[in-house]
Amino acid sequence: MVTLYEHPLSPYAQKVKIALREKGVAFEAALPGGLGAGDAAGEFVAANPRAEVPVLIDGGTAVFDSTIILEYVEDRWPAPALLPAGAADRARVRMIEEVMDTHFEAVNWGLGEIGWFRRAEGELAARLVAAAARQTRGFFAWLERQLGDRAWFNGEEFGWGDLAVAPFVGTSVRVVGNAPAEGCAMAAWLERASARPAVATTLA
Repeated sequence: MVTLYEHPLSPYAQKVKIALREKGVAFEAALPGGLGAGDAAGEFVAANPRAEVPVLIDGGTAVFDSTIILEYVEDRWPAPALLPAGAADRARVRMIEEVMDTHFEAVNWGLGEIGWFRRAEGELAARLVAAAARQTRGFFAWLERQLGDRAWFNGEEFGWGDLAVAPFVGTSVRVVGNAPAEGCAMAAWLERASARPAVATTLA
């Protein structure tokens, strides 16, 4: 049995869970003890010195970092393929993943710090929230250009590009309240993606 050390709110763990479910790979999800408190230990820390989720354990193989885990999953269980066939399309979806991991998530995280932990209040909080909304709209516009006239970011089939976007946009919509404009291509994509069992189960 594959073990995935994760946190249910981590978009990085969520994209790995979507990949495993799309491929029909059974796994056990485990929340590491001491995560975020500085005292995580055991197999989890032995596998990942950064003590961050996700970490995938497959027998004697331990893999950390969500992108590296996705690459391992694609190599280990190649069908159905999640990466597009062509080199240009593979590069395109990997660049989408990079933007979501490093920039889109930073906006979501900042809004969480304000909303949950009150890192800013009053007029400052209002300015930061407004700036984050503008940034998110900019990312939605960029994503819409990447989607173009495709049904999926991957192309004709759901895949790597889509599972790299869904957790972050899902958090933006459900948790921080920034959603694609009604009736736009991104909103239609989100509706299609959210209806997939692997996505619906993961983001429930």
